[in-house]
Amino acid sequence: MSLELIQKQLSMRAEFWKKSLGWPKDDTSYVFLGRAVHVIGRSMFGSDWTGDEPCIDPLPKLTVFPERSGWRARLVHDLLVKHHPEYNRQPPKPYQQSFEFSGKEWMDAVTIVERLRQEQAPRLRRLIQVQDRIVQLAEASFLITAIREKAGGDPTPIPRSWWKSERIRDRFDLCQLRPDDPYNLGIGSDPFQWIFVTRESLMSCAPGGLADDWQAPKPVTTSTVPPPTEEPTKARPRLPAGKIEPAFRHWREQQPEGYIPTEEQDVAHMQALGVGRDKVRELRKKFPRRKRGETRSR
Repeated sequence: MSLELIQKQLSMRAEFWKKSLGWPKDDTSYVFLGRAVHVIGRSMFGSDWTGDEPCIDPLPKLTVFPERSGWRARLVHDLLVKHHPEYNRQPPKPYQQSFEFSGKEWMDAVTIVERLRQEQAPRLRRLIQVQDRIVQLAEASFLITAIREKAGGDPTPIPRSWWKSERIRDRFDLCQLRPDDPYNLGIGSDPFQWIFVTRESLMSCAPGGLADDWQAPKPVTTSTVPPPTEEPTKARPRLPAGKIEPAFRHWREQQPEGYIPTEEQDVAHMQALGVGRDKVRELRKKFPRRKRGETRSR
């Protein structure tokens, strides 16, 4: 793939993430992968997750040798127009293909690019860590994923084996996957389908991460007949005391290597087994925990 095509794909990705209003809608059972990225991001990094991490158009490194044409030359020209008005450069003309630079102009642009790359680095690292976390969870079957045709319909589950590859990061560019060629590195053509995650598995992997405006839509009730009275909720069966710690140990051993669940994740899992929060806090003292203020796994 040429550098020009790579740069075009990166720009397409940034534009996609900036225009989330055009994303497919969630429903009561599924959340679009784009929104799930933000949910996992908030779960891992808290307030450090700004939400614009996927929108960054990464700047490439520039060589020290001036170029007269191509996307690097256009980038340098645009940077000089914006950051160095003393050079009196004008916005490029339509279809302008070539540019002239002095050695000083080019090196000034190199300096700008290095500064901007340093500013982008923390956000790009957070994004990559979130993507890696989603892949780990999906591969381990903790996060259940599915695909849906762009025109609509019910999502179809994705086999966990489709996440066992080093050629899947492109899926996060437009949150799409090609079912007849799941490891395809292209994006955006007709055979590609939208990627979703189940709401239940997302809430389990990132408890508290779903914001109020991303909660499941409430079904509309049209019937005038009052709903039947629900039976009292039965108490969850509690594990025998001797099985609580082994169950917690098994839960921790299931985690992808190096990942330490948050307290809320531990509590949510064990409460499903009838174990209270206080007991979970006692158990956590016997196992690795995140340091105070730490927002991501080690």
